[in-house]
Amino acid sequence: MKINDIFLKKVLDKLIEHNATPILVGGCVRDSFLNLEVKDYDVEVYGLNTLEELEEILEEFGSVNLVGKSFGIVKLSTETMEYDFSFPRLENKIADGHTGFDVVINGYLDFKEAAKRRDFTINAIGYDYKNKIHLDPFNGIQDIDKKLLKHIDDDTFIEDPLRVYRAIQFTARFGFVLDMRTFELCKQIVNSNEFVSLSKERIYEEYKKLFLKSKQASKGLKLLNELKIENINHEYLQYIDEIKDANLNQKDTLILIFSILDELFIKISDDKKLFKQIMSLKSFQVPRIFEKKLLGIGSFTKQLIIKLEMLNNMPEALFKGKDLIEMGYKPSEKFKTILDTLYKMQLNGEICQK
Repeated sequence: MKINDIFLKKVLDKLIEHNATPILVGGCVRDSFLNLEVKDYDVEVYGLNTLEELEEILEEFGSVNLVGKSFGIVKLSTETMEYDFSFPRLENKIADGHTGFDVVINGYLDFKEAAKRRDFTINAIGYDYKNKIHLDPFNGIQDIDKKLLKHIDDDTFIEDPLRVYRAIQFTARFGFVLDMRTFELCKQIVNSNEFVSLSKERIYEEYKKLFLKSKQASKGLKLLNELKIENINHEYLQYIDEIKDANLNQKDTLILIFSILDELFIKISDDKKLFKQIMSLKSFQVPRIFEKKLLGIGSFTKQLIIKLEMLNNMPEALFKGKDLIEMGYKPSEKFKTILDTLYKMQLNGEICQK
């Protein structure tokens, strides 16, 4: 695995000087095999006795935060980057829900044993920086070659209900096929009491990854239907992919997608500000002065994108309250009605200047 981050290499070399074995894990290793840009690095550190030892080594390089101490995670922050360093750990299910785990930290665990807690084989590949070798106890590299998303262990997979949504967004993001046994386990989770206990916040984050990181988000939406989590209109699937193809900024992408899937948004998010923007687009009436921009554009999604552009760039009102006062009107509750009427006339081309 090629590591382009010179700063990170210095940190890893320092860990080796202290007889530790740093192993890159998770998404950074997976993405290197998928020829994707690696933006975040996670490192599991083997061979140290305590988190305090790790903290002391890392403090030489930047600000250290033990915010994830109960999970054996130490965050190293610089002015431009944040890195996660962690001890290998075991997770034992002790209660319902996504967070109902007892965590056992052990710097001398076997890599395979530590990796078993992960969700999919493609996320359980490690890169031993010290020995310059890949560790692949569950054949994740082979599954990447096959474009197959496959769980690691039946018993541990069903312990975390959020993994259903992760399966959905990963298949869409990477264009993978979901392993049949993994699909069956996802169905089992969906029918469990734990599935309904997932918080809106966690679910919404997975949807955002689906819509913002996937080239073909419709693939994930189809899985939602197949798993009977949602019943999304088939026609909407094409619209979502067309919006993605427009390469808009993240905010506009979410507004456009959720203007189509507004009922889904209500179920998974309490973001009132975004909801207001979504509903503003849905109720937007194209002003007469802009109608020509839509002539000849038959595509529903293209019209929707143009409407959002209009909404984001509405002209400033020619008349304000101070203008009415200058005309001799006294401030009253009628001001808003008068100004709204004048602005509507302006947008219809009936008023061009003061």
